Amino acid sequence: MKKLFYAFVVLSFTMFSCGGSAEQTEESSDEAVNTEQTEESSDEAVSTEQSDVAKTCDEFLDNYEKWTDDYLEILEAYVKDPTNLEIGEEYAELSQSAATWASEWTNYIACAQKEEYQKRFEAIADKIDKKTQELGLQD
Repeated sequence: MKKLFYAFVVLSFTMFSCGGSAEQTEESSDEAVNTEQTEESSDEAVSTEQSDVAKTCDEFLDNYEKWTDDYLEILEAYVKDPTNLEIGEEYAELSQSAATWASEWTNYIACAQKEEYQKRFEAIADKIDKKTQELGLQD
């Protein structure tokens, strides 16, 4: 009887072990799925972060270009009529902010490192140089 009892215990232990192994495989499978989902989430987060950086870069450059257009318009008006006080005030305000654009660009390292954004920034700056040369303010 003891032999049957030991055989039953060993058989039960063996079956329990096999069943536990199946559960472990299922748990491992669940962990693998969770890991894949985490990796996908990480990929999405990186993609979203890159998208946010691009959005920020584009917004900065859009604002810089708008400021440039405003500045060049006021600069031209100021050169034509330097006695106009209203234009003189606007020109002074825009001139004060001129230096901040280049210094702010250095804060956008991710943008400055990407060729497309660097080229766009330089193109906008070249627009200022070209206009100031046209107006005879630069050699």
